[in-house]
Amino acid sequence: MHQVAIIEDDMDQARLVASWLKPYGYQASLFISAELFLQAFDEGKTFDLLLVDWMLPGISGIELMQHLAQFQNRPPSIFMTSLQQDDDLARALHSGADDFISKPLNKTIFLARTHAVTRRQQLSSSAQSAHLPFQLESTSFSLIYNNQRIKLTASEFRLMQLFSHSQGTLFSREELADSIWGDTQKAHEGRALDLLISRLRKKLQGLTPPLGELANHYGKGYTFEASHPIHESS
Repeated sequence: MHQVAIIEDDMDQARLVASWLKPYGYQASLFISAELFLQAFDEGKTFDLLLVDWMLPGISGIELMQHLAQFQNRPPSIFMTSLQQDDDLARALHSGADDFISKPLNKTIFLARTHAVTRRQQLSSSAQSAHLPFQLESTSFSLIYNNQRIKLTASEFRLMQLFSHSQGTLFSREELADSIWGDTQKAHEGRALDLLISRLRKKLQGLTPPLGELANHYGKGYTFEASHPIHESS
């Protein structure tokens, strides 16, 4: 059973979200403010996922994320907000959130994105502690290697996070699309995944000495084999 905190001042919305999640193994605790959540967090209450409204009374959702960023054991988080601009998405992710869902919430999209964030966290937690000679800097979406820094898009960054936690693991196209976008259909719709892989491979190939290989296993999926044992910074 996944423990999820829903931090939302609209209790009708919070209860609706909790009812959507319950059949999928999520037990929800509802908090009407960030202050009440922080009280529970400080008392040792643990959660597997945070669903955070951006516009909260008192401490805002962004301020809450910035506060939690100092804790190594902070759970993954998703913003729920009516804000929809690209700058808002960037601000949410840079504050430490793992994803951003626009209101009004669409049930299908909401559940898919929640599943994707939870799955990424499970892969991260279950992976063996590898030590590779590069860093993933989430505050700037950068990969740092051998005194070289390359800027990644949010999707490229998520892809490298996935591979860094599970190097050598073969991921199908559906698994990659699910983990990156929360939508397995993107594995076959257009060329979004192919273009993402191609752009990331090109950036990695520009590093010296070679960092590793992003390999396509025809008809099966992709693996990443690093040249050495991955560091990840927060």
